Amino acid sequence: MRYEHLVQINDPDQPAIAPLARSQLWSGLRSRAEEPSLFDPTIDARRELRYEATLVEHELRRGAHAHRETVHLDPDRSIRVSVGAGNEYAGSTLTIRIEEPAPSALFLRFVYEIAEAAVPTDEGERQALRHAYFHADLDFVRRLRALAADEGTG
Repeated sequence: MRYEHLVQINDPDQPAIAPLARSQLWSGLRSRAEEPSLFDPTIDARRELRYEATLVEHELRRGAHAHRETVHLDPDRSIRVSVGAGNEYAGSTLTIRIEEPAPSALFLRFVYEIAEAAVPTDEGERQALRHAYFHADLDFVRRLRALAADEGTG
């Protein structure tokens, strides 16, 4: 299953929402790659397995379950998060890409590719999964904004 959507970051019609610079978006994506627990409170522990300029591998633990996550970084553009198939997981990939169709018109494109074995067969359940991803991504952007605000005050 493939699911993708855009989240608008800067909206001139919403002056109460502080605009972000492309560098702030990239900093947030890099933080997601290096410290995913900043964006996902369900992560109990992280063990770094490999760290390079454009690749981060770690094992994430949630309760009794652990999985390996590999993050490919395309600096200033995108990250691709891959979770390989394992005991609890069928395998999936999430790409988060910065898009700027006009100066300062920033968006994040989220692209999910989920192994067919993990995709619900019921359309209602598939719709609920897409809905959950969308709301998780909005939460990701809220946390990214909070980190950017903290950096601005620190």
